[in-house]
Formats: sequence, structure tokens, C-alpha cells
Amino acid sequence: MIQNSMFPMFFMSDALRRSLGWLLDDSGFAPHEASWHVVLTQPDLRLRRYGEHAGTAGPVLIVPAPIKRPYIFDLLPEVSVIRRLTEAGFSVYLSEWCEEESGSGDLSKSVGSLRSALEKIASEHGRAPIVVGHSLGGTLAAILAAIEPLRVDKLVLIEAPLRFGEQTGALRPITVYADCWLFGRTVEPIPGSLLDVASVAAAPEEFAFGRWSDAWASLPDVEAFAIHARVIRWSLDEFAPPAPLLQSVVDLLYRQDRFARNELRLLGRLAGSDSLAEIPIAAIVDHTSRLVPPSSALEPLSSPTVFAYVPEIGVGLQHVGPLVGRHAHREIWPRVIEWMRGTHRHA
Repeated sequence: MIQNSMFPMFFMSDALRRSLGWLLDDSGFAPHEASWHVVLTQPDLRLRRYGEHAGTAGPVLIVPAPIKRPYIFDLLPEVSVIRRLTEAGFSVYLSEWCEEESGSGDLSKSVGSLRSALEKIASEHGRAPIVVGHSLGGTLAAILAAIEPLRVDKLVLIEAPLRFGEQTGALRPITVYADCWLFGRTVEPIPGSLLDVASVAAAPEEFAFGRWSDAWASLPDVEAFAIHARVIRWSLDEFAPPAPLLQSVVDLLYRQDRFARNELRLLGRLAGSDSLAEIPIAAIVDHTSRLVPPSSALEPLSSPTVFAYVPEIGVGLQHVGPLVGRHAHREIWPRVIEWMRGTHRHA
């Protein structure tokens, strides 16, 4: 278990919440993941591959947020993005973020690890993959594509913030907290429970009240409650991301908005939103969201194909609704997959 002398109470909370998650597993609410194997290992990332055979539709790299476990993409067979993509003929890869004991990884290191994953996939398939990212994972996917525009075929961004500053939304108060409150001078990982406290304080309607109202609405619907319970179980599976990563995200993106301003430099290159202009991009957005306002997700993009997610019951948190919602899987993902299977840049 990772220890951190600055936040002992929050790491104890992490351990308690994970224990509650295991109890939910024993109660029948464990995720039902598809089989996978590891094809690349980095200090901060393992690259999973799903299935044994190359799909006919080309490779896809999924980038989850680096502060949560990745199985939200594969919670149950009927609401699994990974299974939808493999069934459609794609060769699916997923970047699984790892907890480092040293907690030394920053934004540049995380994007560098994703670039290595991109190179591995391209070497196996002889073509650039489509990159799919959710939330902060979508932000990292967009930055990766801006640095390596010729190595990304298409980009699918799901509730991914790209413009910050005035467009940050409900999480904007986090940018005004003094660094010493969250980071101090530590280079050790930040406990997930501490991030939860900050998130609930910034957006209680999403992270507190919303869960309870969704639980109440899901009770009469067995399928909805099964999904809801597993999302809550996922939310208990705390992840302790490196402090330098969060500090660079808060400073370079949330405070200075360097990506949208075309002023972000990583890995010796300029990583700006203007570099995305030649990449076909699909964006799944919730037009009612305060967590990722549509202006944050869409303004830096020149001509994205937009798919609107409508909030629904049985998703636990609306922010992950596009990944686990039944309506999303019936109405949105078939159209997204059709878009993904369209003309490729590097055919």
C-alpha cells in the first residue's frame, strides 16, 4: 500500500473505501470484464490488448482518466465500450495507468508513455490507431494527438475538457486553492479520497446529490440498479495519482489554459489545439453538464462531429453516463462506431 506522511488520514480513507468495494464485489456487484493481456509495460502505464486476433476495422487506443481505474469502459457486457468496439471489428488497446511508489510522473511523462503506446500499436498494425479518451484521459489524448498528429487516425473525445480558464466549469474553484493545500512540496502520490473531497466541494450536485437521486430513481429498474451499483463500486476503487502530474495539470491547463492558447510545450514540441485541425474528431458532450461545459469540450476544435449525450438514470454519475448508459449504448455508440469506420486519414 502506498503511504504518504502528508495525508495519512486520506490514505486510510482510501483503504477503507477499497474494502467497501470488495464487499460490493462479494455481494455480486463486481465488474464483468472481457479478457485482455499486456503488450507493453511502462513505469506509469500498462498497455492492454483485448482479444487475440487483429480486427478488420483497425486499431483503437482507449485512454482513461489517469485518476481512476479503467474498467469503467468494461463494466458489464451490455454497457461495455470495449465490447462494442471489438464486436465492430476493431483491435482494442487500453492504457492502464499504474500507481507508482515514487509518484514522480508529471504531464510530460504521462504523454510520453502514451506516445510509446501509440508507437507500439502502429508497429503491430502498420497503421495509425484511432484514439478514444474520456474526461482528463480525453484531454491527454488530445494533447498526444497535437504532438503526434500524423500518428493518430481519428480522435474520439468523451466529456473531455480542452479549454479551461473561464470555461473550466464547476471545478474552477480548485484552481484558486493554494498549491500548499493539495500538493505542498510532496512528490508522493495524492490519495484518491482527497481528490474526492475537492470534487464534492466543487460540484456537489454531480458527486454527492446526483448519486443519491440516481440510486432512488434506479431502484424500480433492475438493470439500471445493476449498472448504478457497479459505478458506485468503481468510484470506491481509489487511485493515487502522482502529485507532479496533478500539479502540472492544474497549473498548465486549469490555471494557464496553455493547450487551448497554443502555448503548451511537452516532449520538446508545441502541443496546441490548433494542431488538431487536420484530425477528424468526434466529441460526445452533455450540453447540461457543469463539470465539463460544452464550451470547454468544443471551443478549441475547428469542426468536430458532435454527439449529444442526454442524462439518464442508472449511471451513478452522469459524467460517466456516455460510457455506461443504456441509452448511450443504444443511440450514441452505434453512430460513433459508424463514424469511426468511415474514411481513414492513413488508409
